Amino acid sequence: MGAPRGRRNCCDIGHCTRERLEIPRGERYEMCRSVHAEANAIIHAARADMIKSTLYLVGKEKDTGNYVKNASPCAMCRRMVMNAGISNVIVRNTREEYANIVVLDEWINNDDSLAGVFGY
Repeated sequence: MGAPRGRRNCCDIGHCTRERLEIPRGERYEMCRSVHAEANAIIHAARADMIKSTLYLVGKEKDTGNYVKNASPCAMCRRMVMNAGISNVIVRNTREEYANIVVLDEWINNDDSLAGVFGY
């Protein structure tokens, strides 16, 4: 995750706009300077290579370096993953533990957007 090419990252400008505005995780990502890792992966791959592929993700807290607890792609990234045809998303929870998200079962058939679920 990082700012678009040619722009400075939050760490380069000295602040995160979303943190400064106290925006909760999983909400208002249009206020974020960054392009999410999921979006970057999809942008840089051919559609044919995405079909039935597996996407691997790890998140670390910027202040502590600890793994993000219960990490999951934001709603926008979930939609991009579904449209790209990715079948599994593996998320690293700890150094030894991973979650395997089966996109069809967990995001397509179980459509949390109908319940207004936010965050990650």
